[in-house]
Amino acid sequence: MLKSIVVLIGCWLVATVAMAESIGMGEAFPEIQLPVPVQAGARVYLGLQPRETFTVQQIKARVVLVEMLNVLCPHCRKQTKPYNRLFQMLEADPVTRGKVKMLGVAVANSDEQIADFVDIYQVAFPVAADRQFALHGAIRGGPTPFSIYLLQDPHGGPGVVAGTHLGEDRQIEELFAYLKELLAMQVADFAGLADDRATVAEAGPALPISRDELERRIRQRLDTSIGRVESLDYQDLPDGGVYLARVHERGLPQTLFVRVVSRSAICDICHDVHFYYLFDRTGKLLDLVPLHLTKYGNVEWTEEEVGQFKSRIVGKNLDSVWEYHPEVDAVSSATMTSAIIYNSLATDRRLLEKLAPAGE
Repeated sequence: MLKSIVVLIGCWLVATVAMAESIGMGEAFPEIQLPVPVQAGARVYLGLQPRETFTVQQIKARVVLVEMLNVLCPHCRKQTKPYNRLFQMLEADPVTRGKVKMLGVAVANSDEQIADFVDIYQVAFPVAADRQFALHGAIRGGPTPFSIYLLQDPHGGPGVVAGTHLGEDRQIEELFAYLKELLAMQVADFAGLADDRATVAEAGPALPISRDELERRIRQRLDTSIGRVESLDYQDLPDGGVYLARVHERGLPQTLFVRVVSRSAICDICHDVHFYYLFDRTGKLLDLVPLHLTKYGNVEWTEEEVGQFKSRIVGKNLDSVWEYHPEVDAVSSATMTSAIIYNSLATDRRLLEKLAPAGE
């Protein structure tokens, strides 16, 4: 039966392979805690217990369509109309009603942003927040909209990804038929279909400049802002590497650290995010330098915008609480890029303990 299903959707799930690093068919879906959606009736529809958080596996359904989105993404907004129709089709059919459910997961968005999104676009299905990129990171996610078709295990085991789709999907009749067919499938039917994507670490998108040019720019920045650079050495770490820069500031030697970050854009029409930041052995953030940061229309940040953003973060410690408030922390028209930077700084808190010996 699996072969017939694959044939059925072969010309439709072309987008599945467009995002080779993300979670794919045959992989177990990660168990990540999400806040229960605040929309009225969401807990009842999803069949959740009265708790503050839940995992997708706790949704009372045989099949779950998980729609990774960002409320500011134009294609995510456009996707609401066909997915509202899909929701109505699933609820109207006695075969799928209560057995196939839908959940939106809003990456990097606040409850207020989600509430506006649900209200403006009359979103019929629940939308939960993934403000800190927890689920997005666990599925090795990149741009949105990204749909995941999850087949649950009725015996309580981990569910399996039964397909994915990157970008807008308006072939709702085909999708409805596929989700309905999945009700007759078993998790074991997808055994052995996962490729090596699950074992390959996410390296991030390629830098927009060569490694030699990157190191030249870092040296030049340090020479200008700190002092003479004696050496610049790369240290590879499990969570990504850093440069150890030994500089002389007013004749006194010190060791500083340079972390280079490359992250995929959240939105499928946005540019990827590239920057580096400088911090000392105490974790104090000294500087942030764009390599490629863009806002709406994929226009690069101006020097004034970079300065505005830096005023919010430079001087803080990596060990601080990096809670992102878009209304005050974001560069105008660069809400998603700003969120990615904040999330990167929050994630890098664990660098300090690994780098402490090197700073002695």
